[in-house]
Amino acid sequence: MSDLSEIIKMHLRKKIALTCIGIFLVVIIFVGYVGRMIPWHGYHHHVNMFEYDEYGDGDYDERARIDHARRLAPKWNYTKQNMGFFMRPRLDWMPTPKPTKFVPQIILKKNEELSFSSSLQLPKIEENFYKFLEQKDVICKQDKRLGFQHDGGYNVCFSPPFGLKKPCLVYSFGIGKDWNFDDAVSNIYGCRVLSFDPSLTELKNHNRSKLITFQKIGLGGKNGVNKKGWKMKTFRQHLKDEGHSQTAIDYLKFDVEYTEWKILKNMLTDNSLDNVKQLGFEMHTPEFLGKFQNKNTPTHATVNDYIKMVDLLKGLEKKNFRKFNHRRNPFCEYKATYAEKSFYSCYELHYVNMNFVASNYTVKSN
Repeated sequence: MSDLSEIIKMHLRKKIALTCIGIFLVVIIFVGYVGRMIPWHGYHHHVNMFEYDEYGDGDYDERARIDHARRLAPKWNYTKQNMGFFMRPRLDWMPTPKPTKFVPQIILKKNEELSFSSSLQLPKIEENFYKFLEQKDVICKQDKRLGFQHDGGYNVCFSPPFGLKKPCLVYSFGIGKDWNFDDAVSNIYGCRVLSFDPSLTELKNHNRSKLITFQKIGLGGKNGVNKKGWKMKTFRQHLKDEGHSQTAIDYLKFDVEYTEWKILKNMLTDNSLDNVKQLGFEMHTPEFLGKFQNKNTPTHATVNDYIKMVDLLKGLEKKNFRKFNHRRNPFCEYKATYAEKSFYSCYELHYVNMNFVASNYTVKSN
């Protein structure tokens, strides 16, 4: 009898142990299964997992929000209709995100006032000129370089309200066989790019891709044919011919080997920059001509040259363009004739048109 009672007790202990293990597993499974329905990280950490602000400008992208929610939201929800052994998915459970406080990402700067009087000596006005080129009027906290990181690339401000978002429109003058910038804005951001360069004699007008078209026409200070036999148009004429006279241009880029001064003068006169959001171009001083155009006597900028260049660049400021970046071209270094000092005859300058910016999108620096 004792052996029988021991056997019964042993079976009873096994049943109790198996029951306890079963209850434990059921509790674990239940907690894990039901726990998925509770958006712990969404509420306990004060982070709304449904918020998705793609550009950091307080403007929520609906499609991105839905995709974001489908990745992170609990797949199940408490409802009478969904309760049961197999709960049905509730992918429609995607609450509209609460707006967050917008933080401006364009910082206004106050720069040193520099003199460009004709009474200044050449060394002083030359020094002031290069200080002026390297002054940033605004700081763009989302400043990206597209194309080559060195010569041939251009900086684009992505701080709201700027950026490149499809559908965007870019004009690019002066390719020089370097398509990296044009390809980048097209392939990465889906922008429509109009590319122009009359110097590429081996090319014909063609579509480089679905978004990039190329024409052998140049950008000039006036319409006509230049001494090299190249067809040239003003920017206003380009806009008119392409049907963009009243269209916002997201980015205008040009590198035209010293003729930028005539082009800028024309642009400032005919107001063709009014609808341009961002502007990037390479400027050149007369030293560039002496170094790269094989002139016997190197040309050096005069006091009047510097004053004329500054006047044109300040003309952009009068149009409310503000410089957010610059870059020296290291291939254009030259020695100043009056001292053992180096300057650069080529600079890339990058501007944003502040006429597109509401006051609450900016903050003043200290």
